[in-house]
Amino acid sequence: MTKQLQYKNITFSLSPAEEIANHDMSFDIHIDGEFAGRTIYGGIKSWERFFSSEEEKDEFMHFADIEAHKEEARLKFAYEFNCTVEEADKLNIPYDKIIEVMDRRWAIPSEIMLAVLPTNNEYLH
Repeated sequence: MTKQLQYKNITFSLSPAEEIANHDMSFDIHIDGEFAGRTIYGGIKSWERFFSSEEEKDEFMHFADIEAHKEEARLKFAYEFNCTVEEADKLNIPYDKIIEVMDRRWAIPSEIMLAVLPTNNEYLH
């Protein structure tokens, strides 16, 4: 599954570089359709081709890492609960329980889960 994203004037995509596992997953980064590197392991190779400064590259990687963590959370949520994260309300499970399961079983921090779960406060108990 590939996720298309926009960061400033850069169009890029993230796709899992490995199977779902209970550790942090690495994602391939493609900028304008060209393989540029990976999150977690390696970063951007030959960054000068894509960015005008190392600072610009670092800011992009920070954004890409956060988006990769969100995508990882969505994938692992779907695997765990057999539905998309957008359908979380239909599970009738309090969000704090979902967050606990995702942290315990999949090492997804609560901040990331709160960022991807639908914003419906009645499920936060």
